[in-house]
Amino acid sequence: MLTLSQKDRDRLVVLHQVKASELSLSEAARRLGIGVRWMRRLQRRFEREGDPVVVHGLRGRPSNRRLEPGLRERALAKAREPLYADFGPTLLGEHLGREGIGSVSSSTLRLWLIEAGLWTPEPRKQKHRRRRERRASVGELVLMDTSIHAWLEERSGEEIVLIALIDDASSRLHARFFPRDTGAANRRLLIDYIERFGRMGAVYADCAGHFRVNFNRSKRRADDQAEALTLIQRSLLELDIELIRALSPQAKGRVERLFGTLQDRLIKEMRVAGIGSLEEANAFLENHFIPFWHDRFTVTPARATDAHRPVPDEVVLLALFAETEERTVRNDFTFRFRNQHYQIEEKDAVVALPKSRVTIEKRLDGTVHFRWRDQYLTPTPLKAPPQPPVQPRAAPTGTARPLTGAAGKPIPPDHPWRRFPVRVGAGRFRTSAPVAATAPAALRPDAPASVAAS
Repeated sequence: MLTLSQKDRDRLVVLHQVKASELSLSEAARRLGIGVRWMRRLQRRFEREGDPVVVHGLRGRPSNRRLEPGLRERALAKAREPLYADFGPTLLGEHLGREGIGSVSSSTLRLWLIEAGLWTPEPRKQKHRRRRERRASVGELVLMDTSIHAWLEERSGEEIVLIALIDDASSRLHARFFPRDTGAANRRLLIDYIERFGRMGAVYADCAGHFRVNFNRSKRRADDQAEALTLIQRSLLELDIELIRALSPQAKGRVERLFGTLQDRLIKEMRVAGIGSLEEANAFLENHFIPFWHDRFTVTPARATDAHRPVPDEVVLLALFAETEERTVRNDFTFRFRNQHYQIEEKDAVVALPKSRVTIEKRLDGTVHFRWRDQYLTPTPLKAPPQPPVQPRAAPTGTARPLTGAAGKPIPPDHPWRRFPVRVGAGRFRTSAPVAATAPAALRPDAPASVAAS
């Protein structure tokens, strides 16, 4: 006797409602989560077979993948022999197959041995985790991350992201909204932080492309991976700031929890204030929310000393974090950049300049600077030489050769070959589409010579 599960009973109720015309097939299919065609077939079977139709046809039948009868008893008997008393499931399964007793997987054999009391599973080793203590001083470690979220909700169609820096020792916040999560945006925020507070000891970030060159595994080479540095990596290395890359979100949990709070509090506060643009969001963040955060959520560090270090006087942060390109100087002290030729003036000319490389700095403030070694140049843009006027090509003279086939016979005007461009001379093509009777008179084959010439 087969028993019905609750799911079977619910399905049977729906089938009876359909039979009594209380429910349509489409509505019944929606309730059961099946297609209409399947529901129609199920209803036909229900009318023929009755209530047992909700029971699967394979229920109560032995599985086709079942092991042969008696294999369990033979395997356990072999495991009880003194010779195999200390065999593990994997090794015992290999010997069972080798001696012709039967083939059984090590996982199934392990369950049989545990149920028979012949094998004691080792307790699962739980990895011990210790809570990481905060850094002792402000500026020792700063965590950095980006949150892509609907910060302005539905008040604006403008999409913005929030990039934040949070101090590990005090939870002091430094953040700004940007249009997109780009390398330039991350560099801009780092420059703002360093100009305001100084050089931190370390930056804890993720493995995004701004902080690491992510090589393709199939094309990765040890020498490339050792030499390639992103702009942020190179700049932080010059400033003696350690870059720590987290391999999981849990590793930088403090900044992840920060975004959890901001996505709740900050969004609602901006909703109350009616913030609807990027400029308004940054002004509200800087003037209202960050001071509130410092009063409410910051903690007193273990040490009162500030670990931030001053920026050296000779370091220009905009130059250090700038995108750079290189161009080769010609013998006439000129080089080309962005389709513009530049002339290095005599006051900046050095004997070693020709054939050397000039570094072009594209800074975050939009300015472009030209540097050769440690010397900045002031080249003069050259005017582009006047271009000669384009002379119109003269129309071909004479009569084109008639198109002929392989046997030398002329091709009829309605031949399919005339529908495609056909070469009629060296470097010249002629459209081979048949000339319609409605074409202009000058283009008709039977046009007079005077009309065709005009």
